[in-house]
Amino acid sequence: MQLIKELSKGLETIEPFLTGYGFEFEDYQIDKGPDGHFTFASYRNKSKKFLVDYRFSIGQILYQYDNSIASHPFYLDQLGFADKKLHKDFLPENKLEAFKRILHDFQYLVDDFFTGECNKLQEISKLQDKIITEVDRKIRKENSIRFDNFRVEKARQVFRMKEYKKCLEIYKFVDNNDLLGDLDFKIIEYCNRHV
Repeated sequence: MQLIKELSKGLETIEPFLTGYGFEFEDYQIDKGPDGHFTFASYRNKSKKFLVDYRFSIGQILYQYDNSIASHPFYLDQLGFADKKLHKDFLPENKLEAFKRILHDFQYLVDDFFTGECNKLQEISKLQDKIITEVDRKIRKENSIRFDNFRVEKARQVFRMKEYKKCLEIYKFVDNNDLLGDLDFKIIEYCNRHV
């Protein structure tokens, strides 16, 4: 498969570094997503794992220690090397150059990930998880508000058609009650009297 050929060629650039620190190639995992096929390559050294997500170029680079995982850019940024890292792009155009940039960036991870106990990785993983959770919460809240606004408008339309029971049912599904105005409370009160 073409993906594995391309990925294998790129891995030749970083594999000597990885094996020099005791990492052994684990396996390839091929999968299909909405954007087409992608593959993961993984290297392991006891509880440490290095993963490459490859689509038509490098997608993500992940560092794992037990259950703690950090992405390449976030890990380096949190270690204070944001201005020194070379691999910054998600799906860069120059496929082989991306592997050379990752190899360059490895030097900033030697103390914590490659020879260390991954103490910083564990802290950074928690921070990354917290940020992802917060972003997810905000997205869910925004979607909830969007859907609730739609529900309020729908309830008002149904009210105008004098379908009072259906109107009340729609209002029951509004989670963000602060979106309800005086008009909505008057509609609810009116519907309750006429059901």
